[in-house]
Amino acid sequence: MPPLLPRPALVPRAASLPAISRALFFSSTAAAGSPQHQQIPPESPLFINVPNPPQDQSVEALRELKPVKGHLPVPRQVFKQRDGHLKPRDEWLARSAPAPSSERSRQPPRSDVQAWKRQMAASRRENMREGVRALYSRKQHFDARRLERQTAKLAANRAAATAPEREDERLTRASINAQTLQTAVLPDPERLTRALASRERTELLSAQKSEARRDAIQELYMKARSFIVSEGELEAEVERQFAPGYWKGMGLSAAGYDIQNIWDLDGRPLTVADMLTDVTRTSNALLKNVETEKIRTLKRQKEVAEELTGGKLDGI
Repeated sequence: MPPLLPRPALVPRAASLPAISRALFFSSTAAAGSPQHQQIPPESPLFINVPNPPQDQSVEALRELKPVKGHLPVPRQVFKQRDGHLKPRDEWLARSAPAPSSERSRQPPRSDVQAWKRQMAASRRENMREGVRALYSRKQHFDARRLERQTAKLAANRAAATAPEREDERLTRASINAQTLQTAVLPDPERLTRALASRERTELLSAQKSEARRDAIQELYMKARSFIVSEGELEAEVERQFAPGYWKGMGLSAAGYDIQNIWDLDGRPLTVADMLTDVTRTSNALLKNVETEKIRTLKRQKEVAEELTGGKLDGI
């Protein structure tokens, strides 16, 4: 971005213009004559005298005017404390600016300088008294005006909030059904029936959860016989599981090969398609269908036996 070029300051129309401005706007004859006959054409930016304000933020003002330095101090709150209303009294003023009480001050002044100093001290004490009282009077005046404005504003707001609807607004507003304006929430007439139905559902769910917990405890009791509870049993189980010939004692896999790992023993994990095939019984393998049907029959028999005996049986 090119640097900003300085612009000549705006001057009143009666003042004389620079030589460049004269050469642009006036003829040599007019420039040679008296300044009273100078004329500014309408297309000139100086045709209308618009002076810049003191705090103008434009680029032109920054180039023409010097920034205003400094700031006004924040006025002190003289009566900020709780005892601020006591300051205009004579007792407080006497303690703040006491009169001289020494023996020398009671004697007449010895010189003009001493008399002038005593006069200035008395003047300062009197100025302090007058200043404090004037400040307190101004504070009371400002507080009264502020309270008056606040009271009037609150009264106006309350009057506007509680004012009745104007007749023109009532006649020009859209029609609203009377039932729409009734926003009261009425009690449900079928709340007792719904509460009874909810109680029955809750009791049923509680019974199901209790039965499930009882079955879980029974199943835990049935499976507790195979728990490892000692270091000897743990060591024996580890030796059995990690023995070199563990897989060789499993026999042959479904494909007729020696079992060497868990994949040969149980096959690959079931996929979603396999699960759907088992549910719909659409498998092309006859042996698999027979085995699946056998497993289903055993599961049904186990469930019937558990229901009749009221306990859990070992898994299939």
